[in-house]
Amino acid sequence: MKVPPRQIPGFLRQPPADIRAALLHGPDAGLIAERSKALALLYATDPDDVFSVTRLEGDQLAREPGLIADSAASIAMFSDLRLVMVKGRGSELLEACKLALAADLNHSFLVVEASDTTTRHALVKLFEGASNAAAIGCYEDSDADIAGLVREIMTRDKITIADDAIRLIASRLGSNRMASRMEIEKLALFAGQGGSLSLDDVALSLGDSATLTITDIASATAGGNSTMLKQALAKAWHEDMSAIMVLRGCQGYFRQIEMAALAMANGAAATAAIRTLRPPVHFKLQAKMTEQIQLWRDPHGGDALNRLQDAELTIKSGGLDERVICSQCLLGLLLRAQSLR
Repeated sequence: MKVPPRQIPGFLRQPPADIRAALLHGPDAGLIAERSKALALLYATDPDDVFSVTRLEGDQLAREPGLIADSAASIAMFSDLRLVMVKGRGSELLEACKLALAADLNHSFLVVEASDTTTRHALVKLFEGASNAAAIGCYEDSDADIAGLVREIMTRDKITIADDAIRLIASRLGSNRMASRMEIEKLALFAGQGGSLSLDDVALSLGDSATLTITDIASATAGGNSTMLKQALAKAWHEDMSAIMVLRGCQGYFRQIEMAALAMANGAAATAAIRTLRPPVHFKLQAKMTEQIQLWRDPHGGDALNRLQDAELTIKSGGLDERVICSQCLLGLLLRAQSLR
């Protein structure tokens, strides 16, 4: 079966009794690892217990495809169930998983992590079509997913957090669940048990290298600065930053330009309009943004947002190099900025 996104939380809390194997696949390695651990803890009090848990790697299974089925059939010494954890890329797991799903899994549970598959991959189709297995896609978190994670962690630690602070966190994180959780846990540690977090607290805490790089990319694009864009993009790719994360950051920046332009159209001065923006614009960028607002007045600002959103959708459709799509989109907007001067 294929588990729809809305049903994944419920599945992770209590998989159906007839499901004896789960495939976790997709581009978000952190989310795969988190969900794998959640499933493992349902079937083993200690996932590192070698007497009840078997761990297998893709390279092993490529040589011995019967290992999963054999491991699932072995009796757990201190548990009623044998948990089998498998990690691999995808294709080298296919034959082993076929044999395992055809075997008796009533006294075992299989968790498979596949890091290099698409929704059309034969391994994904195998789990989706099996009556005793489930396939769970692990994709980059949406803003709503990150907001939910923030609320979960803050509620756990009885921390009060402002809504605009949650929106800022959601706009900055999301390319990797594990990295996002670590950043949110840092914020919780900063606030302390029973504490509180304001927008300024979060803006200060999240002012890291990745955020500053994306801001540089967005500012260079909106201002038509090709040298700055080239340098900032090179840094982003060197840091293995997600192209979708870059595009979302640029979308947020252009939305701020549109909001400030609207405020100015209603009579506000440029400096006042920029200072009211949330999340706040760094003081070093305020002068540049004032110039950029003049360049990207309607309908140009709306067109820029549409192009950034289209680029994100193209990447999510799969099959193309995400960095190439992102770079081409930003270059097009940069050239537009230069032509608007």
